[in-house]
Order: sequence, then structure tokens, then C-alpha cells
Amino acid sequence: MFKLTWVDFFFRLIPETFILIWGIYVFSRKTIDMFRYVLSSLILSISCFIIRDLPIYYGVNTDICIMLTIIIVMFIMDIPLIKNVLGTFLLYFILSLSETMNMLLLSSLNISKDISVLQPITRCIYGIPSLIIFIMLVIILKFVLKNKKVIQNSL
Repeated sequence: MFKLTWVDFFFRLIPETFILIWGIYVFSRKTIDMFRYVLSSLILSISCFIIRDLPIYYGVNTDICIMLTIIIVMFIMDIPLIKNVLGTFLLYFILSLSETMNMLLLSSLNISKDISVLQPITRCIYGIPSLIIFIMLVIILKFVLKNKKVIQNSL
């Protein structure tokens, strides 16, 4: 089972959860309350880090993190349940899509995709493209939702 290190926590998990929570804010079209944003991102990061250390099958930890994201977003960020669930699933899908695109990029460059044998710093460097893709996809989501709102208001 692949365990996260502290390097992974600080250089991968924390930025990823900040982008994820920001994306949920974007999807729900709610203005960011900076205190709630930072609090929910840090709680989710710490929770996911702890969950990854549990002796459970790989994949179950993702399901638990998705449920925790929904709970944290609902109670801390005060986003309604339907928008919360839809936003959470959409953002986890976008995250999976960015990871897939990163794996395709690494394989096209003939770089090993078996990240469990790599050093933590190397893993983080190999993960930077997926974070960049994730940020770009959330920005595109923000742009699409903003333009959809402008179009709806003009009708």
C-alpha cells in the first residue's frame, strides 16, 4: 500500500486540497470566505493524510475522502447539499482527469509511472503537471460558469 510522506503532504496534498476547495467555491458560485476556505482546506488535507495511513484497500481511502469533503464543505463552508455533492464529484472527476493526463504525459516521455518506488521529492516533481492541469481546468470551469451566467442574464 502506498503511504504518503510529509513531503507529499506539504508539496502535493495541501496544494491539491486548496485547489479542490476553491473549485467547489467556483462551482457553487459562492464568494470565498478566506478563513473558512483555509480552515476547510487544512482540515481536509490532514484528514486525507490520516486516512491514507489506515490499513484499508487502495480506493476506499478515496471514497472516504470524498465523503469527508462533502461533510466538511457542508458544515464549514455552508454550501447547500446538492451543490456541494455535485461540485465535489465534478472536482474529483477533474482531479482524476488531470492525473490521467499527467500519466499520459509521463508515459509519452518514457518516464516510469510506478510512483511508489520513487523518492518523495521526485514524486512531487512528477505531480506538478497534474496540479497545473487541475488549476487550469478549474479556471476554465470558472470562465464557463461566469459566461453562462452572463448569457442567462442577457436573455
